[in-house]
Amino acid sequence: MQIMITGGGTGGHTSPAVAIIEELQKRDPRLMIHWVGRKGGIEQQVAERIGVPFRGVPVEGWPRKRSPRQAWVAAKLALGVARSMMYIKTLRPQVVVGVGGYVSLPLCYAAQRLGVPTILHEQNKRLGMANRLLAPRATRLLLSYPDTLGDYPKEKSRVVGNPVRAGFAHAPDKASARAAMGLDPNAPVVLVSGGSQGAHTINAAVTEAIMQFGREEVQFLWMTGQADAQSARAVAADAPCKTDVFPFINDMVIACAAADFIVSRAGASSTAEIAMLGKPSLLVPYPFATDNHQEQNARAFEKAGAAIVELDKECTGARLVEVLKSVLADPGRLQEMGRGAASLARPGAAEAIVEEILLLAFELRT
Repeated sequence: MQIMITGGGTGGHTSPAVAIIEELQKRDPRLMIHWVGRKGGIEQQVAERIGVPFRGVPVEGWPRKRSPRQAWVAAKLALGVARSMMYIKTLRPQVVVGVGGYVSLPLCYAAQRLGVPTILHEQNKRLGMANRLLAPRATRLLLSYPDTLGDYPKEKSRVVGNPVRAGFAHAPDKASARAAMGLDPNAPVVLVSGGSQGAHTINAAVTEAIMQFGREEVQFLWMTGQADAQSARAVAADAPCKTDVFPFINDMVIACAAADFIVSRAGASSTAEIAMLGKPSLLVPYPFATDNHQEQNARAFEKAGAAIVELDKECTGARLVEVLKSVLADPGRLQEMGRGAASLARPGAAEAIVEEILLLAFELRT
């Protein structure tokens, strides 16, 4: 059986793809899975790391402002569709799975034109542009939120949640995670993560905030991204509280498990992981996300009592100090927020998606 999966551009799209692939391989190690995405993109790096065959297509994000560049991007998209058709005719997949982002458009569009069933997954609360274009001709549309925003065929949709990597379902306890990270078992831990590329606004706020805490008050795990890592290390060296700086944290399961509180962007994968572990958080939505989908994600957590939301323009060092001192001094509030986060988790999301994939694939074989 051949399954093709497509999507990428950001960790928010690759992480669900990995979770789906892990579950497919668990069900049938002999299953042939192929990942199609942008050559040189994050999805190629992830596919190579997990040992999944990767095939590249030329594709770029659509320019939102009218410009001559739109003609160039359209030409690349047409070439990407043509190459995707070649891959489909060669590999003859039973099902094509799209996990969103502009990267998923060529293969899913080609599959629909060739009559191959397509399953789309939407991680965010607002349906993304690629999925909006593909949804009318999709076989299934799998959603992460029951009140997903956007125009799509409701009769084809099903709410399954946002899948996370298997490790988040089997995270270590807090004490073990802190020992693994070399942290004090008694002082509160705050994990700061601006995503795989970091978030300069959050980093600037943390730079000010860490100077306002004593060693016994808090300890920080600070994922800065590569660009701000050097300056953050210089600041952390003079900080009165323990502050460990990482350009990137390879094992986010352990880092999240060690934390009492998380400061993060509000990407789909980040919020799904926070929910899976039931962690209270301060969410700072990326202000330039397509269709402002990160704020929609963050507001869903705010509504559930799981998170405090600060807009990017309001995220200052003083405000971060105010929030952290307030929540860390109130264990009852932290527990209540954690329960709110856990209420948004869907632990069986990957299994539900794979059930849909296999059901569709086997229907076609009988």
